[in-house]
Amino acid sequence: MTTIGKVCLWLTVIGLGVISVWLLPTVGKKHNDVSTALRKAQESVDAAVEDHRRNDQDLRKKKNQLARLQIGWDKSWDISRSATAGVEIQGPQLTVLGLGLETGLEPVLDAAGQEAPPAVHAFKMMPEGGMFYVGEFQAAVLDATSSTLVPTWQVTPEEVDVWVSNAELPWRFRTLVPAGKRLHVDQLHGQLQRLSEDYARTEANVVQQQALLEEAERQLEIRNQELLGNPDADPVPGRPEHVDGLLPTISTEEERRNDLQVMVDSLRRQIKAASEERDELVRRLKEYPDRLPSADDGGVAQSAAQVQ
Repeated sequence: MTTIGKVCLWLTVIGLGVISVWLLPTVGKKHNDVSTALRKAQESVDAAVEDHRRNDQDLRKKKNQLARLQIGWDKSWDISRSATAGVEIQGPQLTVLGLGLETGLEPVLDAAGQEAPPAVHAFKMMPEGGMFYVGEFQAAVLDATSSTLVPTWQVTPEEVDVWVSNAELPWRFRTLVPAGKRLHVDQLHGQLQRLSEDYARTEANVVQQQALLEEAERQLEIRNQELLGNPDADPVPGRPEHVDGLLPTISTEEERRNDLQVMVDSLRRQIKAASEERDELVRRLKEYPDRLPSADDGGVAQSAAQVQ
């Protein structure tokens, strides 16, 4: 090997050493960072896979629960307002477009084996989510794509107001409800009916009591007028209490009586004074004969007898 070749070789070895001293730490750090990021990514993937597995398990469990729950509900229809579907409320009746023979609502057999319109249980979406049970209806008219439903209970105006509100929210109709829930609903309807009857009786009693109160107030006004006076009453000769009132008339008569009593007392005192004065005069006259001369006793005695 020539001297130049040896020099180039040594320069190459020295350069590689210098490069390795500077490059290896940087590459090692980068490798560690990539390994750490890869490990974290793998942990995230494993956690996501585990979450997906648990969610999938929960979803299957919920689907199974829903399937078991819906065994007692039979068929169901979700009716939203559109050009071909919707629910029109006519008093307590529902006209449902989109619920009919062609959509699966079929007649049922009655006790005689004849076809009869089926019963339908209605639910309505609430603004805050979920659905509330409206009640059981009987299909009175069943056409190909529509039906008219009549409630099987006595509907109150407040219930109809709830149905009419939020008309854009969908309805759900079912042909069956589970026996336990049906019994509970029937019990609630019975309680509601009893409460409605109690409310009607209470309201009738309130109306009756109000009428009695008004009559009592009218009688009180009449008695007040009899006691205190009624300027609008027709005067009756000799009966001033009809206009002036019993109490003012009694008060006026009492004042007249008191005035007469004062006058009577004054006359009694005058009579008493006159009587005392007379007695005094008589006494003095009786004393006069004793003062006369004795020669004329017979005449004086006769005068005294005449005075008595």
